Amino acid sequence: MPQIRPAQLADIGAIGDVYAELFAHMHTLQPGYYLQARQDEGFIQTMIESDQTALFVADKDSQILGFIIVQQQKTPPYNCITPHDFAYIIDLVVTKSARGMGVGKQLMQAAQEWSQVRKLDYIELGVLSNNLGAIALYEQLGFEHSTSIMRKTLK
Repeated sequence: MPQIRPAQLADIGAIGDVYAELFAHMHTLQPGYYLQARQDEGFIQTMIESDQTALFVADKDSQILGFIIVQQQKTPPYNCITPHDFAYIIDLVVTKSARGMGVGKQLMQAAQEWSQVRKLDYIELGVLSNNLGAIALYEQLGFEHSTSIMRKTLK
């Protein structure tokens, strides 16, 4: 089983490699919207260094098998919305070779513990509607559908 630990600046390259795998998968799922790319290393560094985010990696034998980025946020200041401090999962990625081994669950547990220490009200995330494997994982972990984003292509 991999060790879940906070990311270090030395992990940026490996995290970038895992991001490239994510972006390729997203491109496969929705090619008209997502491109195959690499994540900007400055973004990864910011996520590691920010006091409002945590970036945890799943490390096995010095190989990054996945990561999760969780960020503390506040609900928008609309009169009709109950104010909450909550955790938002920016990204959860497990390499294809490590899927089905419980790595995603371990990473989500780390994010949940981080959120509980901060006394946040709930955890929220977004997922592509056709990423059925991810949706199944989130439902298994107790996540419920809350809102939907709809898109109509004009070209």
